[in-house]
Amino acid sequence: MVHASDARNIVNMLKDPMYWRIASKAIRSMLGKRSPFYGSVDVTNYCNLHCSHCYWWTSRNSSLQELSVEGWKYVIDEIFKKRYNVVHVYLLGGEPYLRPDVIELFSNEMYGKCTVVTNATLPIKFFKGIVLYIFSVDGPREVHDMIRGKTYDKVRQNIVEFTGTYGKKGKGFYTTVNVTINSLNYKHVAEMVKEWYGIVEGIVFQFHTPFSENDPLWLPFGRERDALIDELIRLKREHYEFILNTEAQLNVSRRPWGNRCPNWMCIAVDAFGRIKSPCSMGSADPNMPSPICERCGCLGNCLAYTYGLRGDPSKEYDIYARDMANNDIRFRQPSLMHR
Repeated sequence: MVHASDARNIVNMLKDPMYWRIASKAIRSMLGKRSPFYGSVDVTNYCNLHCSHCYWWTSRNSSLQELSVEGWKYVIDEIFKKRYNVVHVYLLGGEPYLRPDVIELFSNEMYGKCTVVTNATLPIKFFKGIVLYIFSVDGPREVHDMIRGKTYDKVRQNIVEFTGTYGKKGKGFYTTVNVTINSLNYKHVAEMVKEWYGIVEGIVFQFHTPFSENDPLWLPFGRERDALIDELIRLKREHYEFILNTEAQLNVSRRPWGNRCPNWMCIAVDAFGRIKSPCSMGSADPNMPSPICERCGCLGNCLAYTYGLRGDPSKEYDIYARDMANNDIRFRQPSLMHR
């Protein structure tokens, strides 16, 4: 039986030009002509927090110079548009709102095709061309503050003010909360749903991805993790439209799925214009730590769309590693650095 909201979503999807761009790329990939669906951008190499679970700090390099606005314009024109013709770009960090000039550029140059992911500790500026604002919140006040420092009250205030000022549905953009589940907050998922229902339009759960075998924040596969996923599925059925994860996405997190991630679907660029590997959580520097793919907890768009299009993630390889040096804008365009 088709859920009523699913039927509405299908109708709306067929009206969306982006769907047809995705469908075209999907067909081409099935014919062996693969190219990324999405772009991922580290807007800046700086962040105003030092969260205990964040992958970004494992590969941060403070000795290089960030791209200027002109440099990012080159990335947009030559990589995201000309070379790969991506359908959407995710603006990450560091903290993107430390470089509002770059967000503004993407908002204008890729109008209606951008998402910004922020820790929401800074005032949340509205950009007309951004279609999705994702706010990172990792628990109720006590847990969030333990993970991210004492920022919860400011984060909640900023999000409430933003959604209250600019509205939610019908405004041409959406707001969601993203929760990274780890060993400190996994018992609080129901509280998170209750806490944010009615403030933002949706909530997404992902699992912490470790960069070391003994990472204390990683929630191991097994009975506790399975019980949590059962709870998330129950909550999904109760709050079908609010919890944006699909049951298929949640179920895949019960076990290691190894290197089956279709990382070719996303081209990730760091703050210096370098292509990251193996994915947006990785690094352009081969000497930096890498995520443990077999324990990956990312339930992002690569995996989501593979499940939507094919029903199962397939084993892939990093098609960009071979030409990372050629794609390193920092070496080819020194005038494009941020000063």
